[in-house]
Amino acid sequence: MIAVAGATGSVGRWAVTELNRMGLGPLRLGGRRADELEQIAAEIPDAQPFTFDLEDPDSVVRFCAGCAVVLNCAGPSYLILDKLARAAIAAGAAYVDVSGDEPVHRRLTSADFAGTAVLSAGMLPGLSSLVPRWMATEMDKVDSLSTYIGGLERCSPSSATDMILSMHTDDGDGYGHALAGWRHGRLEEKVLGPAKDVEVPFFPDRVSVHPFFSGESARLATAIGVDSMDFWNVFVGDRLVTSFTRMRGRPVAGEEMERAVAELTRAAELDLFGREPYYALVFRMTGVVDGHSVVRTAAMRTADAYRLIATVGALVVHAVVEGNVGRGVSYAADVLDPGWVVAAVRRSPAVTAFELVLDAEPAMEEGAL
Repeated sequence: MIAVAGATGSVGRWAVTELNRMGLGPLRLGGRRADELEQIAAEIPDAQPFTFDLEDPDSVVRFCAGCAVVLNCAGPSYLILDKLARAAIAAGAAYVDVSGDEPVHRRLTSADFAGTAVLSAGMLPGLSSLVPRWMATEMDKVDSLSTYIGGLERCSPSSATDMILSMHTDDGDGYGHALAGWRHGRLEEKVLGPAKDVEVPFFPDRVSVHPFFSGESARLATAIGVDSMDFWNVFVGDRLVTSFTRMRGRPVAGEEMERAVAELTRAAELDLFGREPYYALVFRMTGVVDGHSVVRTAAMRTADAYRLIATVGALVVHAVVEGNVGRGVSYAADVLDPGWVVAAVRRSPAVTAFELVLDAEPAMEEGAL
């Protein structure tokens, strides 16, 4: 039995679809809305709707009981933290989380942990590190990497909450470093700045870009041995980025949190109004192959970022079921074969386009990055 927490949510619904498409199951569909769970279960052979609440420890224990793997697609991740992970491990199940980055990892590794937990098993974090690791396997040496991720996408309340809470983790440390980059093999603060109305290759719109260096970026830089690395969040339209920037550094809790979440979701809706949604991941890597300098660019696009998140999560569940992930607490990018993940994602219905440009510069216009 594979349990999916948050099965009625933006990611969870797609995760159920992807797990079923991959032939994984039977599935236990968990969430708080019984009627929606029953509707989804009716479309999946042998699926079991299961009503539970993450704030009710007894119901969480019952949800995890008898399962081989628990896939967490619920949110906000920064509020759930390690609650579901500990219940899953106590029930003898492996745990896979499409989010669950540094705060969850610290909590699970700070105590005795006897089980399998795979975190950051989504798109960002997750695929955002797996694609460049796959690219790096084809190079003898990696000199630089620039990553651009973003687009036009609706923003669920859970995603909005995580965006806000990611500015301050559970122990008060920031989730990452705005304006920072990787230089000469180490993190350097305030070496980059945001830019508006620029062109980024493979994005159909002129965009705003904001540099941000997360814990995942630092782990990736160390893993591939890169000398210089930048990461850019890409925003299409002005409303979402303006709202988010205004909230940075401002304490948000209680009713103010509710207003902030409503503001972000509304801003995303206004940016998207009258437009077709899309989300893109672009990676430009330079390095050396057989003594020659090379430039490689990989670009991936999806019409639904939540479906891409769910696809990666389902692939991690598949790897766990097949016995390809060992015991312990790990990040997905550290334990999965990046070539296998990229090949599977490229074949999936979640990806509408994938392009790999070898030893050539993508066309750029004046004012482009």
